[in-house]
Amino acid sequence: MKKTFLYRLLKHSPVAFVFVLLFLGFYTVTFYKKMDMAFFPYNNMYAIDFTNTRTSTTYAMKLNGELIKITDNPYWKKDMLETSLYAYSRYMLHNRKVFMEDYINYRFQNEQARDILLKGLTPGTEASINWPRWYIRFSGHKIPATASLELMQYNFNYDSGRAVLKDSISIYKTILP
Repeated sequence: MKKTFLYRLLKHSPVAFVFVLLFLGFYTVTFYKKMDMAFFPYNNMYAIDFTNTRTSTTYAMKLNGELIKITDNPYWKKDMLETSLYAYSRYMLHNRKVFMEDYINYRFQNEQARDILLKGLTPGTEASINWPRWYIRFSGHKIPATASLELMQYNFNYDSGRAVLKDSISIYKTILP
């Protein structure tokens, strides 16, 4: 007990101890209310494009020709669904290979070691084939008996204070059984 951070802080500075307890309490309440970004508004400060290219890319999935709304749960939206959609799209654009596969093939010359590492460190093809089903269900949609699925990439230009669609690319299209 006497070696814990909070106990040592209380002995060193009661004011700092009260501040830390208030911070932890407030952060716990905001985290419980799904407002965990309240303290850290600058999380995206290193992801800013300082080159002023005024272009942006986003990804979307269509089910039977209709865009899938990502989710009504904002906590899942960025962390689970938008990020995984981006990663899956990049995976598909990279010929169904993750970058770890490129690294292992480049770095290891021994075919047996390379096969073991590829099997253990890269996703199998079955996982990538089943991912769209998981995504649709996790976003709160039902999959009809026969459904067409299309993975889209949209490119935007930022002009006069609004995003203007420049073009769209169909990355992947399939019929779900």
